[in-house]
Amino acid sequence: MATHPTDYLSLMGVRLVAFDLDGTITRGASICEGLAARFGRLERMQEIEKMTARADIHAARHEMLEWYGPLPIVGRWDDLPGVELAPGAMDAFAALAARGVRTAIVSITWSFAVEAFALRLGADVWVGTALTDAGGIDHFWPEDKPVWLREHAAGLGIPLTEVAAVGDSSGDVPMLATVAHPVFVGAERLEAVAHAEHLPNGDLREVVERLLHVGG
Repeated sequence: MATHPTDYLSLMGVRLVAFDLDGTITRGASICEGLAARFGRLERMQEIEKMTARADIHAARHEMLEWYGPLPIVGRWDDLPGVELAPGAMDAFAALAARGVRTAIVSITWSFAVEAFALRLGADVWVGTALTDAGGIDHFWPEDKPVWLREHAAGLGIPLTEVAAVGDSSGDVPMLATVAHPVFVGAERLEAVAHAEHLPNGDLREVVERLLHVGG
């Protein structure tokens, strides 16, 4: 009988689950695409989404701020054109809270958007690219995800053997590689996360049910 990768991991249960936002908690258009659509900038945003050079993305973030105005807000997720909540997302966070499992949303998108989703889903903490009081940008990148998650877990007294992470893209690889219980929900599993459980476009309640049985 085939043995699942997580069968070799810690016998302790999962006590902290970190979720990416775009493509993991949400499906369809990205948060930034949904925001851009509000301002008639969707085509430009789709061009930006294809950028890979860090300097280009850095400049594009400043460009986006010019669209939003001084006090960007998200409102409800169904206010963002093309952005859909992943199946089972609300139930997933409720199930984790009921079991006393801590939750985090770890995203490189705008923190004001991450916060809006976190508050509605009941996540304990969240992090993203933030706006400074001086009107600048405190950038958050894929390689910052595992650093932040390690520090947060350590602050809670939770070892990484009891941490899970859920992501869907190459930007989540650094975080998925850090935890003992990685889950990849992207359509095609990347070689860099071959060790992760693969649940393509997975229902998040089903993802959480699997994680809650780790060590059980």
